[in-house]
Amino acid sequence: MSRQNHVRRVALLCGASLVAVAAMAPTTSIAQEAAQTDDAATVDEVVVTGIRAQLRSAQAIKKNSEVIVDSVTAVDIGALPDRSVSEALQRIPGITLQRTNSARDPARLAAEGGGVFVRGLSGVRSETNGRDIFSASSGRGLSFEDVSADLLSGVDVYKNVAANMIEGGIAGTINLRTRVPFDNSEPLLAVNTDYNYGDLSEKGFWSGSVIASDRWDTRFGEFGLLANVSISNVGNRTDSISADRYDPVVLTANSADGTGLAGETVYIPKNMGWRTIDWEQKRTAVALAAQWRPNDKWLFTLQALGSQAETYNVEYAMGSESILTPNSTYSYNEDGFFTSGTVFDANYNTDTRIGDDTKKTGDVALNFKYTPGGAWSFSGDLQYVKSTAEIYSMTAFTQLEDRPNLQFVIDGDLPTITSTGGSMDDKSSYWWAAAMDHIEDNEADELAGRLDARYDFENNDFFRSVEFGVRMTDKNYTNRQTGYNWGLLSNQYWLGNANTVYLDDAGAASDSSFLYTFDNFFRGDTAVPGVAWFPTADLLNQGTAHAYDILKTTQTAGWGWSPLSDDYDSYRLGGGNGGVTDLQETTEAAYIYSRFGNDTGFFGRAFDGNVGLRVVKTKTETNQVVTLPSITGSCPASANCTDFNRAVQFVSGGALAAGADISKEYTNVLPSLNLRAFLTETLQARVAVSRAILRPEMYQLQPFTNLSINFQSDGYTLNATTPFTGTGGNPNLEPLKATNYDFSLEWYFAPTGSLTFAAFHKDLKDYIFSGSSTETYTNGGVTYDFLMTRYTNGDEGKIDGFELAYSQFYDFLPGALSGLGVQANFTYVDSSGGRNTSQNILDSVQNEAADDELPLEGLSKTSYNLAVLYEKYGISARLAYNWREEYLMTTSAANINAPVWASDFGQLDGSIFYNLTPDVKIGVQSTNILNERTVLKVGSADSKAPYNWVDTDRRIAVVLRAAF
Repeated sequence: MSRQNHVRRVALLCGASLVAVAAMAPTTSIAQEAAQTDDAATVDEVVVTGIRAQLRSAQAIKKNSEVIVDSVTAVDIGALPDRSVSEALQRIPGITLQRTNSARDPARLAAEGGGVFVRGLSGVRSETNGRDIFSASSGRGLSFEDVSADLLSGVDVYKNVAANMIEGGIAGTINLRTRVPFDNSEPLLAVNTDYNYGDLSEKGFWSGSVIASDRWDTRFGEFGLLANVSISNVGNRTDSISADRYDPVVLTANSADGTGLAGETVYIPKNMGWRTIDWEQKRTAVALAAQWRPNDKWLFTLQALGSQAETYNVEYAMGSESILTPNSTYSYNEDGFFTSGTVFDANYNTDTRIGDDTKKTGDVALNFKYTPGGAWSFSGDLQYVKSTAEIYSMTAFTQLEDRPNLQFVIDGDLPTITSTGGSMDDKSSYWWAAAMDHIEDNEADELAGRLDARYDFENNDFFRSVEFGVRMTDKNYTNRQTGYNWGLLSNQYWLGNANTVYLDDAGAASDSSFLYTFDNFFRGDTAVPGVAWFPTADLLNQGTAHAYDILKTTQTAGWGWSPLSDDYDSYRLGGGNGGVTDLQETTEAAYIYSRFGNDTGFFGRAFDGNVGLRVVKTKTETNQVVTLPSITGSCPASANCTDFNRAVQFVSGGALAAGADISKEYTNVLPSLNLRAFLTETLQARVAVSRAILRPEMYQLQPFTNLSINFQSDGYTLNATTPFTGTGGNPNLEPLKATNYDFSLEWYFAPTGSLTFAAFHKDLKDYIFSGSSTETYTNGGVTYDFLMTRYTNGDEGKIDGFELAYSQFYDFLPGALSGLGVQANFTYVDSSGGRNTSQNILDSVQNEAADDELPLEGLSKTSYNLAVLYEKYGISARLAYNWREEYLMTTSAANINAPVWASDFGQLDGSIFYNLTPDVKIGVQSTNILNERTVLKVGSADSKAPYNWVDTDRRIAVVLRAAF
């Protein structure tokens, strides 16, 4: 039985077992709460403390919510079990993490969880306290890994929606809740500090948070103030060995071991490489809140949130290019994939890469609630949020003149790479090869306001309340970025050692390299050539101008590298070398929403629910940028120059629609219905139907158009097949639309005991992908039809699946065993139809790959969590295992231009705390206890080969928490 099928079967059996275990629980139940809160997050969080309190609070939110929701709460200060929001979210049924900051760059995995997927989809809306929050690096969603968990009182994941919720997520809505002073009836001062150590990096980092809150009664009413400050430092080392895509090669001779015969087609990776990345991040966050209740009719709340994530990483990478040509030493497996071989006089490349990113998000919001008495109540909200993202990447390359022989073995759990010959530790044998830089400066801000009114029916047997409201937003998004600017320094292997500048040559650059050894690589589990001369980090981490002042002394080949400028307007948008995108988006929404219910109307059983309609108009505005074709050369007098001359006339006709305003407006009608039936005092069922939208990503709306006129090799005869082509973004895109159907059955047999089942179905349409169509342009009196490739809407798809979750403390067991508890959940997701999208419309390889018959990116069919809990005698402990099945990371990974898949992955984490006093506890948290190795694969759905192997730190933290 395959591991995939085995795990699936085990998970299903576990689900059946959990039903049986739950049946052993005592039959004593808690009374069904007839009244439900207006806000699903408002629950009693004071009854008990520790893990039980967290589970009780999360269960109450789910049970009493008007929609389908799952939560993670932090009843104790700093009590979320993980260090970032994304890591905490992975414990929730239906949520999976992508452990890389960029799916198209899978060779560089993140130390913490990156993208968040809900029920297999990435279209997740992010909120703080029910309001917009986003990152300038994307313009839509929030980078959850940039948010410290210490700042939050809880996280709610809404898997279906109601009409009074803000639109914008087809997968779900993730709401981050911060604290307010009226949460606590007494003054509060709490501190949380920890020291986090990584065993592979052999480095430790201090983190801490403090929260202070109080409230006062005065003659002007009741006031409350709260301040929460968190500084979270974390570091990580990542070791990886990478292959490339496996290209087909027809053998011209037999391999020595007979695994490959002349005339057979085998598959060989183009390159092999290995690297170490030292990554560090400092998260600083401040949350402030003030509340004023002048009387029992008015409540004012002012909240401010500021978050900054500073990420710095240094990468030392080595590799051998061009191993694609086979020789007699090469061996292959039964499927024809390369398994071992020796490359003679191998190219020996090294590079040092610096990444230095700073992301900031600020959010200020003022809210009022007015309850004058009687049936009416009112509330309003005004918010301003601003986000910036500054991204810096700088790389320098060296090459070894005295090249070694390298033997590669891709077999077993981990490849090995051994070398013979070569002067790898000789500085004078390396030359300066190349440099590359990339910079971004992005920003986005939004002003949002809403006004809501509610009328409560006092004597109505069915309707309980009706609510209506309006919301308006004005968002401005500016993306400034460059391409990746590679340039030659002194020499490349293909230049033949001309004008070479060696690392030890006299000059400014002679002190800008050092001998690096790959100590304890993969904890000694594999062998790689362990020494080489690399550019220093100090050469690269002080800006491109500093690097150029030194590296320009190495440029002797006549053309070389020069640093990028931060004059982003000088770059051609859509030309591959960057540019500026300015977009303005405004929305106007109105909704009506009614709650209803009856104590005996559902076959003699109580039921309730809500029905509503939300209508939202979206308008985007930007400026069109059209780039005309470039024509060089001339047409000889003896030739027919009609086509050439017309092309020159078209190109010379002046600017074409330069700076023209583009405006796109669309309206969406979004109904929703949520029903709940109380089958018994402890068992309830839900049915929900809703429509949702996901607006296009900002990069897809870029307003550029690049036109090309294509000639044959003679330079003046038009290409007969594709004479006129072009590429561009599409500011006229429509949103992706979803109709969601949900059913759940929820058994709450104890305050911290539940067994729930949820099934879901999504119909999706208007997927965004790269498509081609004909567009007509006239310039200089000449009209052409261009075959344009743009992002476009089309195609339909379906998502189906179910979730099974179980949670219980076994209080009925004797003695110490009564502190034992279990949390478990299992998710199955399947999809049909639908389309992936290219991340770069200018890359024809990406566009073609996105059209392949592949699963949706990021969708694992199965995933599960299993946690063993213990809380008694002042001890709070948990051991949690998180697992997800293989999934497609990207249809076309950077550099290798092929689909990359993440293999099955599971990780074990744990924590244990002890209460020294009622107010002080100490503990230990551990991440990646089993040192799980990540393995990525490359290839089609039916034929994949190992591509990337990654080991990262096991982390352990010593924690001190106190609350007074």
